[in-house]
Amino acid sequence: MAARLALAVALRSAVQKRPIRRLNPFCRPNARTRARAQEARERGRARHERVSIVATPTDKGLDLSPSHDDNAAWEDTLLDAFGTTSPDFVSAEASRLAASLIDRGQTTVSTQVMKASLAAIDGTRPENEMAAMLAAQFVATHSLAMDLLGRTRRAETVDCLSAYGGLATKLLRASIGLTDAMAKLQRGGEQTVRVEHVHVHSGGQAIVGPVSHQGPGASLKTQDQSDGKLFTHAPCTPLLGPIEAEWSPVPLASSAGA
Repeated sequence: MAARLALAVALRSAVQKRPIRRLNPFCRPNARTRARAQEARERGRARHERVSIVATPTDKGLDLSPSHDDNAAWEDTLLDAFGTTSPDFVSAEASRLAASLIDRGQTTVSTQVMKASLAAIDGTRPENEMAAMLAAQFVATHSLAMDLLGRTRRAETVDCLSAYGGLATKLLRASIGLTDAMAKLQRGGEQTVRVEHVHVHSGGQAIVGPVSHQGPGASLKTQDQSDGKLFTHAPCTPLLGPIEAEWSPVPLASSAGA
């Protein structure tokens, strides 16, 4: 029985051109495992199909082309993945993204990393170019932060541990700021604060009402109470300085020849 099952697996893998996976004929998924798999299939079908590309390394970088023969459909999907109608914006932003993901000693970003990065941007469903740029910044920041976290774990000296760990922490905080910015952009800049309970003890005061904000570094005060306490804050110091990188536009396949 086991030999017959192994032969069936080998034949199926040969037909599907997939690596042979050794299965344990005595281990079958239980009801909870099958239910979880069914849930995963339903969730997967509910997600929109991510943009698919063929990234070919060239002397000038990566040449992005469609993964199927419908070039017009691929271009529409790629434009939508970046929340734009401008092919020039897609080319420029993809170039900047690729330049930010190149590892030391490489001349271009790997095809797998570029595909994964585009899938992450597409997964945010950007509504415009600003949202796509924030998503691209998050992808680049996340990649560098994860690399530094790995270096922190493998550090052999306290100095390296402190340096890598500190940089990773700053990048992770920057990632949180980017997610907040993307969420605020999706909300249209509106913010809702819901107060469940207000407790005012003896001798205390409470202010419930609209609060005006005069800008960065300015005072905060209520519109109804002008003699209350004023709260101020100082602008935060930027986490990272300006980064300059050379990049060239990523050529996109044209639908003229389709």
